[in-house]
Amino acid sequence: MADTADVIIIGAGLIGLSIAYHVASKGISHVVVIEKESLWGHGSSGRSAGGVRLEFSHPSAVKFSQYGLEMFRHFDDLFGISASFNPCGYLFLTRDPGQWKVMQDLSLMQQSLGVPVKCLAPQEVFYRFPYVKIPDLVGATFCPEDGVADPGAVLYGFAKRARDLGVTIRLGEQVTGIMAHHDQIMGVTTTKGVITGPVVVNAAGPYASTIGQMAGVEIPVRPYRRSIYITTPFMDLPPMMPMTLDLETTSYLRREGDSILLGMSDPDEPSSYHTETDHQVLEKLIDTLLRWVPALNHAAILRGWAGLYEVSPDDSAIIGEVPGLSGFYCANGFSGHGFMHSPAAGRVIAELIAGEEPFVDIRPFLLARFTDNQPTWETFVI
Repeated sequence: MADTADVIIIGAGLIGLSIAYHVASKGISHVVVIEKESLWGHGSSGRSAGGVRLEFSHPSAVKFSQYGLEMFRHFDDLFGISASFNPCGYLFLTRDPGQWKVMQDLSLMQQSLGVPVKCLAPQEVFYRFPYVKIPDLVGATFCPEDGVADPGAVLYGFAKRARDLGVTIRLGEQVTGIMAHHDQIMGVTTTKGVITGPVVVNAAGPYASTIGQMAGVEIPVRPYRRSIYITTPFMDLPPMMPMTLDLETTSYLRREGDSILLGMSDPDEPSSYHTETDHQVLEKLIDTLLRWVPALNHAAILRGWAGLYEVSPDDSAIIGEVPGLSGFYCANGFSGHGFMHSPAAGRVIAELIAGEEPFVDIRPFLLARFTDNQPTWETFVI
């Protein structure tokens, strides 16, 4: 006999478990999360850099971040475990006059929503953050409320509270098909059987496109490897430094205790599911960072890892019910913003399933923007 559920969620990463928690919080008790790995957080969620920022180029994305930031600040009160949120701030740097004009314009929108972002002239950047050595710097933005948190702790908090609310998390089980009849979701088939139910949520991260294909839906999400490295203890940079990002090279760094965390989004790397570290990637990262943070010349790499960004064509999430297939919801394509936006994504999907109005305007996130010739929007892509 087939198992039954009110809501079936594919993927037990941060997005899937946030959805499970938020759905169960609305009193929907028969919720099943299916995860093909033996442990939740094995994929992208467990390999995140942990950044949380408010500066985005659309009000809905800003509100997503605000909801997440507030949850991370009070995570211990809500979930009984600290998210280890560190409000170190975010510093975005640019050499491009055109990009600088966009950043200044966006800061006005962000400030209107209560984001305390400031635009900094080069002289102020060099004074406040003397490790930055960019002779042709045009400007920067800095938000002191941004910071970093612990993705593993957040994942555990979502999972534990979801289970407390009656959610079933089935590990080591892979979805093999999506069942539908007359444009209505009927359930899923898995490597362990059949689960029937009227609602299926695609929260499969970099595998979102594969799940979409099972339902006859094109989800334009592709996986891209992103590498992160940690230095040995290194005190030649400030002990309280912000997450610092050079927009033109997409390279970034921040404190990780006494060490420094380093990363970069390489636009030349093709889509793949590879998650092994690559010496050539490390060499390119080091060469890039040394050009604008020369103090790192004295640092030594301790270890590194790679994860997968699930990237959409406009680097923004795809959220909502799929047109023409009732009960099939997407929460995909977060393009490196999944950790910080996981709380809000979970809330929005839960509201949609419950028939409620989402707390933010989700039109910028709808799948239809890629099929109806609707204008898309861009974010800072890190």
